[in-house]
Amino acid sequence: TFLKLGTPMLFSRITQLLYNLVDAVWLSRYSQYAVAVPRQVWPSYTLFTSFAASFSSANLALLTQYVGAKAYERVAELARKMLFVAVASGVLLGFTLYLVARSLFTYFVATPPEILGDVIGYAQVMGVGVVVFSLNTSLATVLQSLGDTRTPSLAQLTGVTANAVLDPLFIFGLGVLPPMGAVGAAIATVLSAILETTILTTAIARRYPWIKLGFDYRVGRDYIAKTTAIASPLLIMSISNSLAFNMQNRLVNTFGVVAATAFTIGFLLFDIANTALWGLTDSVAIMVGQNIGANNMARARRIARETAMFIFTAVALSSIAVYLARDYIATVFITGYGVEETVVRDIYAEFDTFVRTTIWTLAFFSLTFSATAVGRGSGHTLMPTVINIVRLWVMRVGLGYLLALAVGMGTLGIYIAFALGNFVGGIMS
Repeated sequence: TFLKLGTPMLFSRITQLLYNLVDAVWLSRYSQYAVAVPRQVWPSYTLFTSFAASFSSANLALLTQYVGAKAYERVAELARKMLFVAVASGVLLGFTLYLVARSLFTYFVATPPEILGDVIGYAQVMGVGVVVFSLNTSLATVLQSLGDTRTPSLAQLTGVTANAVLDPLFIFGLGVLPPMGAVGAAIATVLSAILETTILTTAIARRYPWIKLGFDYRVGRDYIAKTTAIASPLLIMSISNSLAFNMQNRLVNTFGVVAATAFTIGFLLFDIANTALWGLTDSVAIMVGQNIGANNMARARRIARETAMFIFTAVALSSIAVYLARDYIATVFITGYGVEETVVRDIYAEFDTFVRTTIWTLAFFSLTFSATAVGRGSGHTLMPTVINIVRLWVMRVGLGYLLALAVGMGTLGIYIAFALGNFVGGIMS
């Protein structure tokens, strides 16, 4: 059951990974430093989409338990309320990101000046995409709670395919369309997300007409109380994570654009190794939620333990494979476009140090996400939140600043703190 539910979402995550890789490939060929732009923006974008993500997770816990209890009228009612809140919040938060982008990346993230203009433009376009993300997440949550994990995966594959076609057009330009670099990549992303929204909406309307897709403005106290109780720890965790990643970016940015570029390429490598983690943990939340709704508590516990070990093993094996292939993968993104040859060597040396120091801890990092998935499915989200705060703020940020700046270890101190954070977080989880 775990693999049956998880495989479509694993496929979905693979398509998302392909999007990130294609984006990085085109940007690295536009400019070597441009490849670092999405990673600079991602934590802030996550900050402004954190409400939508945590709110959908809270609704997933409720929806899956209603599905397990066969209370389909409650499922339909909950879905319409969730869509209204998601769109309203998405408009407000997306507009806010657009307004604050310049100050955010100039002063808080301290983005290197070589890429600052591209980062601001990329972030402002992604601010428009926040509302699309909020709607997509809610629609996918409805389908996943019903056990339909295939449709969101197919929608995402279509979006990724569209993005792969649009990326070079908007990045490099064609005919009357001017070259827009990183900003063009953001435009392609938003347009592809709009296509995904259309597919998800059509699928729900056709296959589950009893939901009567639309917005329910009558958001009552009971609904707010239930979702807030589950979503609040997740929201705190998401905001905390986003701020911590921004502080981590700021620390890396202290050492210049070469370090920021190498850090980004290292994370692309980790994304490949973590494919099993990102793809399969969503199915854990669905299974745990439905089994609790059906009062199968022993099976829910068994699911939690066995899936955690499966994902740990899968990430450990993929990490080994990716480590052995790291040089070949790096040459795809370290292109040298627009920089001197000495800079290319510096980027590769920094990248290699980052990977060698940290990749062995990714399997422990997967345990943190397995525990979070169990919390989402069961509605017990406080403990995963506490663990993530310790992992990020105490280890990655606090220890990272101490080792890198106070002790004087430079970027190596950042990487050691990163590795220890993954290990400690996994053991605590």
